[in-house]
Amino acid sequence: MAGVVFGLGMARAGVPPGTEAGQAAPPSAHLSPANLSRDNWSPVSVSRDGRVGPYVPLARAVHPWRICALLPGAQDKFWWGVSWGLVREAERLGVVIGVYQAGGYDKLDVQKAQLDACRALMPDAYIVAAITSDGLDAQVAAIADGGRPLIDLINGMASPYVTAHILGNFRENARFGADYILEHRVEWERAAGRPLKVGWLPGPKGAEWADAMEASALAVLRRPGVEVIHGGYGATGMTTQMDLVRALFDRVPDVDVVFGNAVAIQAAANYLRSRHDGGTHLVATYATDGITDLVRDGTIELAVSDSPIVQARIAVDLAVRALEGRPHGVWNVMTVDRLDQARLAGYDLSRIAVPEGERFQLRALPPLGAPLGPPLGPSMLPGGPSPAGVGGPPPGWGS
Repeated sequence: MAGVVFGLGMARAGVPPGTEAGQAAPPSAHLSPANLSRDNWSPVSVSRDGRVGPYVPLARAVHPWRICALLPGAQDKFWWGVSWGLVREAERLGVVIGVYQAGGYDKLDVQKAQLDACRALMPDAYIVAAITSDGLDAQVAAIADGGRPLIDLINGMASPYVTAHILGNFRENARFGADYILEHRVEWERAAGRPLKVGWLPGPKGAEWADAMEASALAVLRRPGVEVIHGGYGATGMTTQMDLVRALFDRVPDVDVVFGNAVAIQAAANYLRSRHDGGTHLVATYATDGITDLVRDGTIELAVSDSPIVQARIAVDLAVRALEGRPHGVWNVMTVDRLDQARLAGYDLSRIAVPEGERFQLRALPPLGAPLGPPLGPSMLPGGPSPAGVGGPPPGWGS
């Protein structure tokens, strides 16, 4: 590459050094609701390049940098929190951000088009939650060649030209859930009168986070006497996941545990409620506000939180640090927390959920040289009609 090359290659895609499956996650760091305001959300405990310590963000950017952020979709409320965290942190630091979503995990071509359109706007930095780990490799290399930093947010990118990563520990998310199932195996098998049947719904095939969670979950659960029934792959929209849940129970009506992505577990909760079936256990690999409501009322027994709103805030801070030549970690890994009814009572939900009344935060990045003013609405990127998912309400969103 002729330009500045940022970042390091992945030892294994999506697995930062020092966070292999089975290794203890960084210690939990709970925040009070007041601390996760627009003015003060730190410090939080993060593993930076294999060393655990407090992450303290910058107080303010020295320049109103322009940042383009791309997210996979808005069907899963997980990404509502991420978009909210990106916008709030940009406002706190005094930088300008555009936030776009592709419309789902089957829209890699749309995300590519959005990244190309963002490049035409000449932002100072990029934040990308990639639909697949390697689908944007050529464009990431071109961005690095132009000397612009790119931050890998949450999903995991395999390119060696990424400036910095802020990730959850996907393998830990799944391992915590799988360990919980095995902890209760004897009790649940006694109630069923037979070996345990676990329905597994990972999410979209090819997404680094889903693939990593699947590898970890199956490594724990595949042991004599435990039957794992694969429910199939699919985008994390409610309609898709509900179809997979129905198909799972049509094939195996007596599943003891449904384990998988948050949307699948919400779908399973709705499905089982309609059947008046309270005997199936539900465990989620990540948490949203809808999931935490179901943990609180006992419908879901366990969910795992990797604080997506905090990860989004850190991504903006990392972009500003890279632009200003300030020190930053390359591999930044967020704390993973197990949430059951007891732990949820003392947990800061502002790490997961958007404030009441907020929705997905679509923002258009103003053109270079445009006067700064109120945030623009979800208008089009340049170059003709808006790609699917850029403007208007989130496509395919279900309750």
